[in-house]
Parts: sequence; C-alpha cells; structure tokens
Amino acid sequence: MRVKYQDGDSALHRLDPVAKLAALSAFSICIFLFDSIAFEALSLGAILLAAYLIKAGPAVSIVRSRYAITLTIWLVVIQAIFTPAGSPLLVIPLHFFNVTVTDMGILKGLIISLRFLDVIAASGLFIATTGPAELAYALMRSGIPYRYGFMLVLMLRFMPVFEMEMGTVRDAQAARGLEVDQGGVKSLIKSIRYTFVPLIVSAISKVDCLVVSMEGRAFGYMPRRTFLHMKKPTFADMSIIATSIAIMAFLFLDRWGGWVPLPRLSV
Repeated sequence: MRVKYQDGDSALHRLDPVAKLAALSAFSICIFLFDSIAFEALSLGAILLAAYLIKAGPAVSIVRSRYAITLTIWLVVIQAIFTPAGSPLLVIPLHFFNVTVTDMGILKGLIISLRFLDVIAASGLFIATTGPAELAYALMRSGIPYRYGFMLVLMLRFMPVFEMEMGTVRDAQAARGLEVDQGGVKSLIKSIRYTFVPLIVSAISKVDCLVVSMEGRAFGYMPRRTFLHMKKPTFADMSIIATSIAIMAFLFLDRWGGWVPLPRLSV
C-alpha cells in the first residue's frame, strides 16, 4: 500500500520536518544497534499506536500488507536456516544434507524482521505527517543550497506526472495488442522498449521547457533564496534535533569505545 501525506493538525504534523527527520535517523540507528526483541517490539507498538491516534491509516496498513508479512516470514526462515550458532532445536533431513534450526537463528530472524517492520512503519509515519514540499523548504532553510533543494521539489512534483503518463503509455500499448505485463526476460525487455522509451522522450521534452522557464526567472542568480512563508523552529523542534544528534553521537562513540553495554545476542 502506498503511503502519502495526509493533512492534519496533530503534534507530529506541527513539528518541523528537520526535527522529524533527525528523530527518524536517531530511531533507525537505535533499532539497528540494539539486539533486543523487547525493544524492537515496543518500538513497533509505539509507532503503530501513534499512527492510530493521529488517524494515519496507510502507515499502519503498510505493516500488515502482504508484502511486509511475506518478507518478514522469509527473513525469519532464512536466518533460522543459515545461522549455525546456538542450540539446535530442529533438524530437517534433506537428500544431500541436513538443515539445523537453532534458537539463535530464530532470535536473530525475529530481531531482523522487527527491525524491518520498525523502519517501514516509522518511515510511513514520517511520510504521512510531512508534506514533501514542506520538507524540501525546511531543508533549504536549514542551510542546504536551494539548487539541491529544488531538485528534490522537482522530483516530488514530477513523480505523479510520470506515474500518470506511464499508465497512459501502458494503456496505449495494450490497446495496440502489446503484452508487456507478462513475466520473463523477453517480456521485461519488451516492457523497457515500449514503456520506458516513450517516458524518457516525454521527460526530455519537459526538461527543455523547465530549463527555459528557469532561465526566464533568473534561477540561481542570487546566492540565497527567499520564502513566501518563513517558519521558525520552535523550542520543541530544537530540543528534538539536539536530542537526536546527541543520541546518534553517543551511540557511535559507544560503539567504538564500548562504555555502555548495549543489548547483544550471546552465542
């Protein structure tokens, strides 16, 4: 299921996008450095609860989608089969060799699968509460050169346009009797030839128009750009940014120095 920005007036919606991005980065680092099923499960529960309270339905649905559930099961199975450490729980006899399932493999698979669910749930909540243009403008106000920020704005604005044009091209090819949705390498090459080539031609034509428009507006003439709406970060935003940076710095330094023992799976 696709996650899109949803208008709202919750506390997460009102936070500065840079603060939410910093918190998301710190959270992602934490879940990858903590080998704890309890921490991963509680984090996932907190994210889903927050998404439910602010009525961000797609952020919850993406976790229970068929894609997420299938990949989660495969992560557990692969780790259970290919992790030799730990105590054997089950031996599966095959024709040429035996597959030994260990407790360490199952625990490692559960932790990796929970990390995957945490990442997609947190990212979905971030997308559902952060407008794309608002994120780009917040990054530009934070010091990123506006030329790079404008690239992000263009990408976000043209993605729906190209998606609509791709549907139009595929419908046109299907009306001509071309079957580009079948599996196989031959069908993939045909799909690239008859679908992406028209999209590339369309994108190039849009680039020419965009370049003329940008030159007509003297884009890049001034070293800094102005904004129609200036939104200054609040004390809560600055506190979240500072706390996130401190957490990331501490975790990296602790990973190098080993001052505080973090949860680890013992072999």
